[in-house]
Amino acid sequence: MAERKDRMALLSRYAKLHTARYGARPDHNLNKEQWSADNLIESYTLMGCYDLLEYYFDSAMTPTWTYFAYNADNIVQSKKQLEQDNKERAERRRMAKEWLNE
Repeated sequence: MAERKDRMALLSRYAKLHTARYGARPDHNLNKEQWSADNLIESYTLMGCYDLLEYYFDSAMTPTWTYFAYNADNIVQSKKQLEQDNKERAERRRMAKEWLNE
C-alpha cells in the first residue's frame, strides 16, 4: 500500500493540471479517490504515474480523473505505441537521409 502522502501527491498533481486546463479545481472526493490513486501507484510507481498523467493531459481532449484511474492500462499502451512509432519513424528518416545522400 502506498503512503498517504504519495496518494495525495498524485491527486494534487492531477488537480494542478486540471486547474491549469480548466481554470477551476476538480470537484472529486479526495478521500474516495485516494484508493484509486493507491492502486495506480502500486502498479506504476509514483513517478510513472506523474509521467502517465502528463501524457494523458497532453493527449486527451477532456481528461478526467475517473477515466485516468480506470483506463491507465490503455493509456500506458497508447504511450508505448507512440514511443515505438516515433522510434520507427526516426529510423526511417535516417535511412531515407542515407539513401538520398548516396
